Parts: sequence; C-alpha cells; structure tokens
Amino acid sequence: MTVIASEGANLNTPVALDVVLLRDEATLGMVSTLPASKWFSSRADLAKTFPEGLSYRSMEIAPGQTLKLPADAFGASRVVGVLLFADYLTTGEHRVRVDQMQGEILVQLGARSFSVSALKTE
Repeated sequence: MTVIASEGANLNTPVALDVVLLRDEATLGMVSTLPASKWFSSRADLAKTFPEGLSYRSMEIAPGQTLKLPADAFGASRVVGVLLFADYLTTGEHRVRVDQMQGEILVQLGARSFSVSALKTE
C-alpha cells in the first residue's frame, strides 16, 4: 500500500488513517456503515467487543508525505473485507472499501477527501 498526501491534504493538517481488516461478514456489515467520525470515536470499544472479527492499523500522514507499507505490515490472516477511514476536518463519510485485496493499492489523500485505486506498475 502506498499512501500519498497532497500538499494541502486535510486543509493542510495531518490525516489520521486507519486500515481496518474484517474477518467475518457480520462485522464487515456493521463497520461498513460507520462514518469515519464514528469509527474513530468507537474503534477501541469495537476492537474489544469483536476481537476475532476485526483488527486495525493506525497511522498519521502529514501533507506532502508519502508512506509505503509492505503487505506483511497488516498480518497474514484471512479477511473478508478491508475498509479505510480517514479523520478529515471536513464533513463526510471519509470511508472507502478496498475491493482489490491483491497487489498494490494507492491511497491518495486530498484537501477534503481521499480515494483508493489499484497502483499501476510498469
């Protein structure tokens, strides 16, 4: 996974980003409805309540920073879904489901929102 924060990301403020690995459909269904603000305020409780259903990795990226994370940074357990939550200052869901769980993905953090896509390698 490569994370690129634009120069003006999050209105020129560091962005907290969580990568959430979900191991069962029930937990995926519940967590995938949460906006980022709710995820960040309840993530510790959710991890305690569903220790077998989810795990997450947190990071903070400053505007203009690029961060490369190897696949093994997330563990090797089987997952049914991956969600990314970004803690933006602006209103919005700020949640993206990662549909491609094989190969490289690119997370682009912009001024007011973010996107996830397959990383094109040549």
